[in-house]
Amino acid sequence: MALPIASPSTQPVKLASLAASQWQIRPDGSALVFSFITSVDSARIATADLRTGSTRWVTADEPGVRQATPVWSADGRSIYYSASRSTPTSFSDIGIFRIGADGSGNARIHGPDGNGGELLGLTPDGAGLRWSRIRAGGSLDVLDLATGDDHQAHPNEAASEASWRSARPRALVVTGICCAGPVGGNGTLWLWDDVAGTTEMLLGPKSDPPVAAVAASWDPAGTRIVAVTYDRSSGFGTQSSLVTIDATGGDRKPLVGTEGAGRPLWTPGGIVFLRATAQGGTEIMLVSPAGGPPLSLYTDARPLGQIAFISP
Repeated sequence: MALPIASPSTQPVKLASLAASQWQIRPDGSALVFSFITSVDSARIATADLRTGSTRWVTADEPGVRQATPVWSADGRSIYYSASRSTPTSFSDIGIFRIGADGSGNARIHGPDGNGGELLGLTPDGAGLRWSRIRAGGSLDVLDLATGDDHQAHPNEAASEASWRSARPRALVVTGICCAGPVGGNGTLWLWDDVAGTTEMLLGPKSDPPVAAVAASWDPAGTRIVAVTYDRSSGFGTQSSLVTIDATGGDRKPLVGTEGAGRPLWTPGGIVFLRATAQGGTEIMLVSPAGGPPLSLYTDARPLGQIAFISP
């Protein structure tokens, strides 16, 4: 569904009904790419054109092979995906592939690697492929599409991406969340230069005051950050809320009325975030970076999965 960011918001427009395990929208908003589960041990890549309603298979059917986590190229002409082969008694990673959106020119661009990876998207300049290694807590890697070099944030601990901006250092990375522990764990927000390999801690249990930071988003200008945090100044609080900070972790400003917030997106129209309802559904909220009461854009009785901001 597509939901305009406005107040009061109009009802969302239904774009497609699908039974795909993973999907990504094309950068210009005109098409979707999916990974469809075709059997108990196979999955295949397909696309749907949102302008015409047409659909097509992109990859060939490979029995026993899971083609997963598809990602569009920056120009929308190619698709990257990960692939693995499994049997009842074994698993093997096959690698990362690139194929034309018309199904031509399929080629492997990264070989087998441990338990394989889940592709996340491209870096803002389109030169790097973001992906996560399949392991406890995941990772954040960037594969240089020109050289094949791979760069990994915090290689010795669980890490996940939070948000990217155009200027270096450009990546926000979260560590300290894995497996058992209190809500929010020891979530720590870092600024990572994926080219130079340097990191700077912005928010976490060691910041002042201490918090657990579990998600974040750059503002459209790439100068400020909104983060989902849990208070750690008096024990392990279980209620999240939003704060904004500058790019050094300073000038911290709480956003009142954002208790229970998760998965923030800072858009030109304001900060969008999700919040669970008492009935087990999801509410999409909008709050001004300057503060003020949050506004409800949409409520669904179901848990909502993936969200993305598109500005074609």
